[in-house]
Amino acid sequence: MDQELPHIYTVSSLTREIRERLETHFSLVWVSGEISNLRQPLSGHYYFTLKDAGAQLRAVLFKGNHQHMRFKPQEGSQFLCRGRLTIYEPRGEYQVIVDYLEPLGLGALAQAFEALKTRLQAEGLFAPELKKPLPFLPKRIALVTSPTGAAVRDFLRLLRQRYANLEVLIYPVKVQGGEAAGEIVRALEDLAAYPGVEVVVLARGGGSLEDLWPFNEEQVAWAIHRCPIPVVSAVGHEVDFTIADFVADARAATPSAAVELVAPDKRALARHLDRLGGSLWRTFKQRLEVARRHLDLVSRRLPDMSRRLVDLRLMVDDRGEALMRRTRRLVTVQRQQLRLSSSRLVLLSPRRALLPWRQRLEQAAQRLGQGYSRGQDTRRRHLEYCQSHLDQLNPLAILQRGYAVATLLPQETVIRDATQAPPGAAVRVRLARGRLDCEVKEVSSE
Repeated sequence: MDQELPHIYTVSSLTREIRERLETHFSLVWVSGEISNLRQPLSGHYYFTLKDAGAQLRAVLFKGNHQHMRFKPQEGSQFLCRGRLTIYEPRGEYQVIVDYLEPLGLGALAQAFEALKTRLQAEGLFAPELKKPLPFLPKRIALVTSPTGAAVRDFLRLLRQRYANLEVLIYPVKVQGGEAAGEIVRALEDLAAYPGVEVVVLARGGGSLEDLWPFNEEQVAWAIHRCPIPVVSAVGHEVDFTIADFVADARAATPSAAVELVAPDKRALARHLDRLGGSLWRTFKQRLEVARRHLDLVSRRLPDMSRRLVDLRLMVDDRGEALMRRTRRLVTVQRQQLRLSSSRLVLLSPRRALLPWRQRLEQAAQRLGQGYSRGQDTRRRHLEYCQSHLDQLNPLAILQRGYAVATLLPQETVIRDATQAPPGAAVRVRLARGRLDCEVKEVSSE
């Protein structure tokens, strides 16, 4: 049998393979711990260590991930982090690349949010190509919100300032509590059939994650996805993100910002139209005058083109026939060369030369598999032999036959003579199962 040579790794190749396996197996992990050694260099990234009583883990939070997070890392605080494990190859240290974190204790809703977000993204609800464009100047806007909240007042106040005569249809719904999600779904379904509505705005003021939870419900996400009218999500403040924000055709940081998305400034439009009208009229007059002067100049210089046109027609016919003849000859030559090359390629095909090597490779693979199986059997028998001997030499096996080991406390010195334990001494007796802490009443040398 051929001698098997071990595979020798370089440090870089071994580290790279470990990194690939680690990233594949731990592509998404949640880990909690205390943040220590927190630092933020000029790059804006956060570098810190997650630790508990038994271990520590290096972590990094890149600038692009933490800019829009509500919570920032804090030295000495307990945090729940989500990310992926990897290895920093130059130092051979494993670390977690964090893309989300929050103070420990807020994890249940956050994990539910991330799980639903990941699943809906995989199902294609966030795809950019599904986003419908917003109309430039809608005739009718539907506002889905609570009629008593501050969001509706801010929305209408800013809308009057920007475009006073734009029609707004307010559809009252609950925006908090267990019934809110169902009312939002019914509102979107009703507005889809309402005539004249060109854009729908979901609006709500800021609040905690629990307060905004109706906009994280899966039924609301699918209702937005199925709505044929463009939907703008204006939920919470700028730092708040909901599932509705990702599914909607556009996201506004606040309800007031939604007005700027769906309604242009009427006064700015009027000024812009005035400027465009004046510029268009001046440009038209200038070009009309230039065209008139050019037409006068050309009309005076233009010769009789009838004879020239006849000559050009004849020339085009002659050159067209010559081009066709040359093309036919070229196609014939190329076809012959293709046939010759095809025949040569068949003769030079490497399939015949590769056939013996393929057979040798199959035989070598078969021998390798057989050798590996025999080696595994030998190592397994050796392991079983060592296990049996180890069990025979185990000192604790003697205790199974009724013996015990007595030690003198507190030093736990093994007692081999009764005189080592005077009356009143504390003695610990080790049995096969458990131990006994005893006090010596009487000592006998027999």
